[in-house]
Amino acid sequence: MKYVTATLTTMVMIFAIFTSLRGLDVTAAFTLLFQMDTATMLSMFWFLVAFEIPRYALAFLAVAVTAVGQRIARTEVVPGATDHWKVSVTIAGHNEAESLIKCLRSLDEQTRKPDEIVVVDDGSTDGMRGILDRLIREKRIHIGLCNQVRCGKSAAANMAIAAATGDIIVNLDADCSYDYNAIELLLQPFSDPKVGATCGNIAVRNSHATCITSWQAVEYLMSINLGKRALDLLDLVVCASGAFGAFRAKALWQVGINEPGPGEDFDVTMRLRRAGWKIRFVGESWCMTDAPESVVAIIRQRRRWDRDTIRIRMRKFKDVFNPARRRWNAKETLEQIDWMIFNLAATIILPVYLVWLFVTLGEGAWLLLIAIALIYMAVDCLAFLLALSIADRRSCPSMWSLFPFALTCGLYNGFFMRAVRFYAYAEEWLFLRSYRDSFAPKRVQKISTMY
Repeated sequence: MKYVTATLTTMVMIFAIFTSLRGLDVTAAFTLLFQMDTATMLSMFWFLVAFEIPRYALAFLAVAVTAVGQRIARTEVVPGATDHWKVSVTIAGHNEAESLIKCLRSLDEQTRKPDEIVVVDDGSTDGMRGILDRLIREKRIHIGLCNQVRCGKSAAANMAIAAATGDIIVNLDADCSYDYNAIELLLQPFSDPKVGATCGNIAVRNSHATCITSWQAVEYLMSINLGKRALDLLDLVVCASGAFGAFRAKALWQVGINEPGPGEDFDVTMRLRRAGWKIRFVGESWCMTDAPESVVAIIRQRRRWDRDTIRIRMRKFKDVFNPARRRWNAKETLEQIDWMIFNLAATIILPVYLVWLFVTLGEGAWLLLIAIALIYMAVDCLAFLLALSIADRRSCPSMWSLFPFALTCGLYNGFFMRAVRFYAYAEEWLFLRSYRDSFAPKRVQKISTMY
């Protein structure tokens, strides 16, 4: 019923965009598009040409390379290749009693079972501590640790890592579940001694709960399944997700474990790259997670993510443009420039573009916005189909049922999420808001290094 409601709502939105916005008929927008010559189109759609088309082109390139070079893009399971490593799974959670059981059930079904499971209860109040005692008695986990009071994700994860004894440490979120071969696939790239960390694909498990989760499901499919494949081909993966990432223990201890505060997965991955370790994305290794179901919840989550990005990229690792820095890597600089152009600059310039449209065209700007919406729909439709074509889940009916949301995902990402990102960037630049984030307790935030 939720999915039916969400689909109907999206179709109503599409209808409204086509027929109701300012009383303009969609045929007028089509006519406008087809009547424009090249010069006029470039002058009117300069934002899309400068920022959106290159972003989509990179994703399409990943599809093309994947189709031509399966050996490069696809990780194959080599029987017995991971047996000589001791693999530790670490899980840190706060009030995750119910989710933890489901996560462990997913681990029980793995083709490559972990040799050690370490779970940390970060000051939970839902009885998680008692559940850990029971799980140890049942020998379903090997080590269970408890913080008396909540210390935050970074501190809890560090406690788990310190207790782990494996050669490879697989960091998981308690509220996620994993495909039966997810861990075995995630470990394969470590046969290369230069690989310090790997990360897997992430899909939205509650994709049909609300419109918001359906848009996120499409977003994840395109940004992670396509985007990270492209980055992996260029050796530019900069974040081994805290929800599903594996680390060579030697590499992790070389660069140091998580610092206090949020954004720990991005931060430690950047330190690994700077130390010379490779980060690999394994597109065939899947993690399923629950996405925020309300507008308020997703705004809260993305504000936190985007604030952390500014803090880590623009302050902590601002010397990425300094060639004199030890272990300077041109690829890091290239990746930072890519982010600054297609993320930071695009977010800041979009409001300028919209103001320019209305100053230049007046009421006619509404017609141009409908034309832009049509372009978004066409390109996102193609991107969704391409992303699905290389995903292992292309035969899953639930993935195809997301198609109606793919039609409006460009508007969701291009306008709504950019507005959220703009606000997050502003509050971080002006007020250093990430240092007062409730994601970590105040006493932990106080000992965070100010960048």
